[in-house]
Amino acid sequence: MNSASRNWLVSATMVWVLLSGGSALADSTFVDVALIPTGTLTGTATLNGQANHQGIFIFVGGTSIVGTTNAAGSYTIVGVPIGTYTLTFTKVGFVDQTRSGVTVSLAGQTVTVPATVLSGTPDTETKMFGEAMRFYSYNHFDSAIVRCRALILLNPAGPYAASARYRIGLAFEQTNKHDSAIANYSKVITDYLADSLVADAYYQRCYVKHQKLDYGGALADAQFVIAHYATYPTADKAQHRIGIEQDALRNTSAAITAYLAVETNYPGSPEIPPSLYDAAQAYLGLEQYTNALTQFNKILATYPGTYEAEKSGYYKGFCYYDQNDFVNAITAFDAAIASYPSGSRTDNAWYYKAQSKYKSEAYTYAQAEADFDSLVVKFPTSPYAGDAKYYMGNCQFYQGNFATAISLFQAYVAAYPANAFVDEARFKIGTSYYDGADYANAQTAYTFYFNTYPALKAAGDAHYWVGRCIEQIQGTGAGAAITQYCITKTQYPDCSKFAAAVIKVGGASCP
Repeated sequence: MNSASRNWLVSATMVWVLLSGGSALADSTFVDVALIPTGTLTGTATLNGQANHQGIFIFVGGTSIVGTTNAAGSYTIVGVPIGTYTLTFTKVGFVDQTRSGVTVSLAGQTVTVPATVLSGTPDTETKMFGEAMRFYSYNHFDSAIVRCRALILLNPAGPYAASARYRIGLAFEQTNKHDSAIANYSKVITDYLADSLVADAYYQRCYVKHQKLDYGGALADAQFVIAHYATYPTADKAQHRIGIEQDALRNTSAAITAYLAVETNYPGSPEIPPSLYDAAQAYLGLEQYTNALTQFNKILATYPGTYEAEKSGYYKGFCYYDQNDFVNAITAFDAAIASYPSGSRTDNAWYYKAQSKYKSEAYTYAQAEADFDSLVVKFPTSPYAGDAKYYMGNCQFYQGNFATAISLFQAYVAAYPANAFVDEARFKIGTSYYDGADYANAQTAYTFYFNTYPALKAAGDAHYWVGRCIEQIQGTGAGAAITQYCITKTQYPDCSKFAAAVIKVGGASCP
């Protein structure tokens, strides 16, 4: 008999004696629990989908013995009497788990209990999904992803699993992690094929593929939605995306067909105004102005309160402007300005309305300048404001008001030094001085021009006009003037004053 068995026999005998009254102390009967042989239970219990597993209680059935897990899910329960037990693992928010037939057969024995995993209750999943959505709504996308992943681990087939996977895709999309977004949308499609979110996953994957310039892949996803989920709420958007992807692939006719199909196949859809607008823009790109106008007019008449209507008013005018039909262009621009005075294209409408008057013989330069001025006053930060200031100078120049033109050009150059018309304005300053018979200042302005823009063809013209200024000041045939004409003749053969410079040089030799 080994020592452990012998000790157990002695202890058991003492307990029996005390309980049977076999001594003079029988009236003080008690059980010395320290003498009952015990063992130890050890193992792990974890919470599915959680990182911290602390606080799982382990009840040893038929006793008052309770153990608990640490953060890693490990537990050790000492002092468990010899016997066979059922263990109950429990934590609020998770489904209880049991382990039957756990036996301590020898005193001092350590029994390793098989690992146990607790799954969350439906309430737990609801809480976790709500928490993930709260993080998402506050743009805490990384935290939302962590919670959604935990929810999927907790119950991969649960009621929130597909939504959690889809939301992970959206969160990655929001942070421009396109490959990760596509991977998660693909998981929705493959893992939850019967879920209603599959159509949305195809659509969003289409959108992200477009961001990655994979227009062919995006088109295939959008077409799949139409082919298999034509009655789903996302189908109208997918139809619109087909047009966008065809446009991106430069299949303009196919794009127009797809855009117009939104109105035909999905009446009442909010995608109709943007689809019609995109169709109109496609027609405009093909210079099919009549078709473009048809769509712009439909938007203005049927969807007047939309953002697309606001833009359509301007582009309707631009259709006429592009055809040099300035009268109808002005009418359309006026209507756009009156209907959408604070619209995103209103400054454009003011600018091209002024340009229409500037180019039309039916209006004066003074009328055009008034519209350019209105644009600058109403929209001082508009990208068209600088151009408008330049054309205000031009309007004064063509009215023969050279001093006013010079002031306007100089103010324009100072205020918009990087504008596209600055070199032209500097040349016009020289011309305004020359036409106003101020030859000294004209010479200075032209000299500044060709020194500043020596690579431009107009620099050759500036050299020619410096020659003319010198002749006006010093007389015809001045040597310094011939030098300037020679520069125009030898260095700028493609400028507009080349032929005039050749005549001026005459028989003189140029270096």
